Amino acid sequence: MDVTDVFQDEVLLNALGLPTHTVHNGVPEPLKLIFQSFFVNVIGDATPDSIIRANVGYDQGVITWVSPRRNNGPLLDFSGSSALFVQYTGWGPTTDMKFILEMDRARNMDEFKAALQYFDVGSQNWIYGDVEGNIGYFSSAEKPLRADLAAGTVDGGVPPWIIRDGTGALNHEWLPVMNPQPAQSIPFEMLPYDEMPQVVNPPWGYIANANNDPIGTTLDNNPLNQLRPGGNGIYYLNPGYADYRMGRVDRVLKALVESGVPVTAQDMMDLQANVQLLDAELTLPTLLAQFNGVELPPGSPMAQALDVLSTWDYSSPTGLAEGWDAGDDPEMAVEPDDVEVRNSAAASVFAVWRSMLVRNTIDATLTAVGLGGNLPGSTSTQRAFTHHLLNYGSNGGFGASGLNFFSQGLASTVQGSLQQALDLLASDEFAPAFANSTDVMDYRWGKLHRIVFAHPLGVDPLNVPNGGGFMDLDPNLPGLARQGGFQAVDASSHSARANTLNGFMFASGPNRRFVGEMTPDGVVGYETIPGGQSGVFFHPNYSSQLPLWLTNSYHELALGEADGEATAVITHTFSPAE
Repeated sequence: MDVTDVFQDEVLLNALGLPTHTVHNGVPEPLKLIFQSFFVNVIGDATPDSIIRANVGYDQGVITWVSPRRNNGPLLDFSGSSALFVQYTGWGPTTDMKFILEMDRARNMDEFKAALQYFDVGSQNWIYGDVEGNIGYFSSAEKPLRADLAAGTVDGGVPPWIIRDGTGALNHEWLPVMNPQPAQSIPFEMLPYDEMPQVVNPPWGYIANANNDPIGTTLDNNPLNQLRPGGNGIYYLNPGYADYRMGRVDRVLKALVESGVPVTAQDMMDLQANVQLLDAELTLPTLLAQFNGVELPPGSPMAQALDVLSTWDYSSPTGLAEGWDAGDDPEMAVEPDDVEVRNSAAASVFAVWRSMLVRNTIDATLTAVGLGGNLPGSTSTQRAFTHHLLNYGSNGGFGASGLNFFSQGLASTVQGSLQQALDLLASDEFAPAFANSTDVMDYRWGKLHRIVFAHPLGVDPLNVPNGGGFMDLDPNLPGLARQGGFQAVDASSHSARANTLNGFMFASGPNRRFVGEMTPDGVVGYETIPGGQSGVFFHPNYSSQLPLWLTNSYHELALGEADGEATAVITHTFSPAE
């Protein structure tokens, strides 16, 4: 949920040119000053831990200015009499630790929901299950109410995700608390808990969430046109969400439930490993239809591309023996079969084609009107492209702004973008991966879709690769080849407008895969993490679980003292000093 706003405030300056007050509705309000001291190790004096106080200027970090009006939020930057402050629900004291204690003590759903009232910061999706067979979904956070939205307007046409006015000229402030909610921490009006997204024992038989819009406030691309229950203001949660992961999850779970066969832990493991790209499934039929009746030379790259795309199951495997795919042996390379190779080639062609399409429609149109330096992110861009593509028959490529995003026509844009994609795949830019080949079957997805597990220091051999027993795919192709793609369930997204050799790499994913089976005797759990139990580079457990993670494999989870002792590899005993 959106629990952070950035305000542009008016400030008063002292003789040194430093801010002393903000000004709201003409009234000065003093800022708080927090002084910091910085200490650094003297390098080169051959003395370990030779710490001295650093000489940091008062305008270089030794002072942090905070505004009481902004929930004690810090000043980000200022120029003249204008300053930016960030207002966030977490800048004040909260009761999140009490939630953990109360959750651990909860014996039923009512007690769990009561505990949730203490989880104030960092909105989360909570899935509940109990020994009575109940399941539930609950969202949490103290969600502040903006004054203009509470009045049913967006004052000045400036929504909460744009820099808001802090001078009082516009009605953008968070409402001061007048109706305290149970266990409330923030000093502002907040969305009552019974208006938060939640469901208990849904009749369709399952609950799923993949950081998607939980109740559909953004389905029409306008998150500000729903009213709260009773019509008392705009019902606003967040400006946007990712869609496709949840779309695939929902399709799979619906099919499993409708099959009438009990869903197993293995089914859930398979679902976590799913890399079928939903955006491809939704758009490819329309894209391929633009080639109906087009004569192509047999064996040409275009003909090859359309052939592999026409039989594609929308999966995105690496297509490489040295690649890491779900179901592979974690301890040895597995040669891909012909089906995997075809699907891998299709994934590569589609990914680059998608990039050309969004660049030739959304990016080109916005750049032509002077917005090239402010292009939307991957999710928004791809969503906009899909909207205009699938609604071309009724809108002709025109958006609500009056801009035509398909100014060259649908068929010519689609066909030209595929040709550009194939030219790029065979170009010198991609030569380290595909050696200028025009054989589409050489375009193995794993040569583009690679991951580096970067150490905080960002250097080898602390990074994986080239540490932890793993090496780069190739000296010119850094990282490990990995299945997945744009908004796949097995999270591995890359830029939707990527057009370089390393542009399809990704750097994030599940920080823990877990499947839990709730039984009368307790939880039977399976999990894996992308690394190991130790952060010490030379320790054998530095990257011991990574092969399992990379192949979507699991180990059994040890729960409780007895399991812990039975499965322990190393035991450390901590005793108080005498």
